Amino acid sequence: MKKTFSFLADVDSLLAAIAGFYIIHLFARHGGIGISPDSVTYISAARNFASGKGLMEFDNVPMVDFPVFYSIFLGAISFITRIDPVVFGPLLNGLMFATVLFLSGWMMNRFYFPSRWYKGIILSCLVLSPCLLEVYSMMWSETLFILILMIFIAVFKLYLDDERLVTLVLASFLAGLACVTRYAGVTLVATGGMLVVLNYRMNISRRIVHLSIFCAVSASLLIVNLTRNTALSGTYTGMRQKGITPLIQNLSYFGTVICDWMPLPKDNSNLALVITFGTVLLLGIALVVLFMTRRGYHSYEHIAIVFCLVYIAFMLLSATVSRYEQFTNRLLSPMFIPLIWGLSGLIPLWIQKLPRPARLWTIGLGILLAAGFQYNQWLHDYETYDGVKDAGIPGYTEDPWPQSPLLEFINKNKNLFKTGYSLYSNAADYLYFYTGLHPYNLPQRVFPVEQKKFYADPRHYIIWFNDIDNPDLTTLEEVRRNQNFIPLQSFTDGTIYVSVDSTLASPVKRDP
Repeated sequence: MKKTFSFLADVDSLLAAIAGFYIIHLFARHGGIGISPDSVTYISAARNFASGKGLMEFDNVPMVDFPVFYSIFLGAISFITRIDPVVFGPLLNGLMFATVLFLSGWMMNRFYFPSRWYKGIILSCLVLSPCLLEVYSMMWSETLFILILMIFIAVFKLYLDDERLVTLVLASFLAGLACVTRYAGVTLVATGGMLVVLNYRMNISRRIVHLSIFCAVSASLLIVNLTRNTALSGTYTGMRQKGITPLIQNLSYFGTVICDWMPLPKDNSNLALVITFGTVLLLGIALVVLFMTRRGYHSYEHIAIVFCLVYIAFMLLSATVSRYEQFTNRLLSPMFIPLIWGLSGLIPLWIQKLPRPARLWTIGLGILLAAGFQYNQWLHDYETYDGVKDAGIPGYTEDPWPQSPLLEFINKNKNLFKTGYSLYSNAADYLYFYTGLHPYNLPQRVFPVEQKKFYADPRHYIIWFNDIDNPDLTTLEEVRRNQNFIPLQSFTDGTIYVSVDSTLASPVKRDP
């Protein structure tokens, strides 16, 4: 009887998982899984790994800017199935999203204060989350990272309950995998370390032993990855630009993303700052409440809140020290589920303690707020579907990217590019994705050494795409001031240039 009840209690989790899988399939129906420049790097490394060439990017340079595990994961599946990652992408992402949803529902059934109505509301919010749907519609490492995170939370809860070394090692290994899936995986190491240190059930000496084991195992894979990067490139994580955004601005950007999730106005920087500080304050209060409760400390919600606070601190610090894109759904997506749990997990317990009339009014208000939240998510999802059903998911698989006249010409005239000549582009990843060529990106302005190497190369082609706007890269005007080159063939969407020193500097006739 107990097993039957347990199964029935998770039927809604299974239904949510099926719904999530179907939505990803629906979004990817027109053009396949979404592909961004980062996706191309992952895919090219996975292809090379599966073919025994190692973790090499599309330009035949070792992959060091990103951790290795996501590409290894894709490459291993490709090696076993003999199917390209782009082809199995929709199925893989659908299965990972479904697993995340099922695990979320399964854990909510076992919260510190479980509630069926609470679980139903939150689970429906996760299924329709524009943030999660955006991530799982793309070939991004966050898809695997979020899955590892959810398994880590489940396993670490088991460790807090049984305190066995085998469970601790398993949780450590998961944290290690997270570190080599995304460098932000160090937040799982910090989360686990904090929870071990603050575990009041253990004496100090035992905590030290468990902390040492956890840190040693969880950091080992990252150390191997960083050692490899250093040996291959002389850098730990590739060439990085220094941060140019002050902390206060990053706090505002962070709050803007949260406002988009809530929903709240996104164009008010002061409101965004208030939301950021308010979010941290509410998470801190929930953390203290659970910490002061013996059963609450060993709960899924408590682990999720600790991770959420650590992740927020890491992202704000790293965005201030190192330069990368402004905070987006993608960058903050790993904290979406822990944040929802942290801000709402104690609501059922709080409502239960209210007098009956106040309880009914509060439940009614909560349902209205949840309905408003869901309505906003539904509008986002409908707008997304209305675009992807006819044009595809935004990225390189979206129309009209595959119909480029320049790419069509290159695919028919690859013998145009003679051996001994380097190939550069302002969209090398896009060029590789549709032609199989192995071009280099034009050097970034902030790296003068790379620019010097480029200008020292007298024999090269430049394939320039008009619709690509990357202000960090060297422009054609800058190249023209340092080198002589002429157009070899022009199209509506771009031009092929060749250095003037080349003996090939004569226009090529297009095929009819």
